[in-house]
Amino acid sequence: MDQTQVIYLCPICFRVCETEEKCHEHIMVLCETGHPGDERRKPVTDEHGNLVSRAPLWYLEALSRDRN
Repeated sequence: MDQTQVIYLCPICFRVCETEEKCHEHIMVLCETGHPGDERRKPVTDEHGNLVSRAPLWYLEALSRDRN
């Protein structure tokens, strides 16, 4: 069973909702956070294990998709 969680997140004020709120003053971004234990839920690291970003991969993917 797929337990991928989908949320809407405001990248400005970090408000989180289960559905996109049209009345929110900022644009909310669709985020697919993956299932529990998914590697996408961990902070991004380089090939040596050093942190590239403290943000989880799903967050960076969501911001990148929003800008395209």
